[in-house]
Amino acid sequence: MSKENPTFEEVNKHIESVDLAALEKAPPKASVSASALAIPSQVCAAYKVVKPILRLLIGTPFLPAKWKTAIKIFMRFMDPICP
Repeated sequence: MSKENPTFEEVNKHIESVDLAALEKAPPKASVSASALAIPSQVCAAYKVVKPILRLLIGTPFLPAKWKTAIKIFMRFMDPICP
């Protein structure tokens, strides 16, 4: 998959190859703080900027369901880190 401008097909092939069920079952590490993980503050700042876009994408009717699931999983893991 090209890094800068992947095609829909490339992204879809990548998402389809991932076992999202395993990620869905994994509990987020809510008890671990962002400072304990030494996450740069820019990561949380950037996440807070794109979070509304991610929420919007989840509601987009033409986005494949598995893509929406991947976004939801990502947000579930990021929310405890970047409250």
